[in-house]
Amino acid sequence: MPSPTAAPAMPQVDEVVVVAIGGVVGALARAGIGWLVPHSDPASWPWATFITNLVGCALLGLVLAFVDGRHERWLVTAPTRARLIRPLLATGVLGGFTTFSTFAVEIVRLIRADRVIEAGLYAALSVLLGIGLFAITRSAAGGWFGRTPIDLRADEEL
Repeated sequence: MPSPTAAPAMPQVDEVVVVAIGGVVGALARAGIGWLVPHSDPASWPWATFITNLVGCALLGLVLAFVDGRHERWLVTAPTRARLIRPLLATGVLGGFTTFSTFAVEIVRLIRADRVIEAGLYAALSVLLGIGLFAITRSAAGGWFGRTPIDLRADEEL
């Protein structure tokens, strides 16, 4: 394991490619939700982003439990999959699907529309429910896919 002061390794070209492909897939899925749940009034609750980010947090828990539960086996049977699946699914697809920038813009829009309480509630609920959904799905999926410890250092390498 690298020392905490060591510079992070540069990603390999295939990692960048799978993150880009996954990002396109995730962004298209997010756009689909935006199309299904339009949000044209900046003073109203931004349901599309709220739903998208919460679904993304829940899916991240499932994906990481699935991938982490198979990682050691894949290192032997499919080393390329073991190396690329997290960047593809977690960083690419779910990173492209969820959106912090839109979340931040919508908070500012609510504040500018004098909906300060709603803005605070939107921010708090998004963060608290997102973390809660991740923890619940990661734990539940661990029962389905095999329990693995949460490795924060490995998670930072996404």
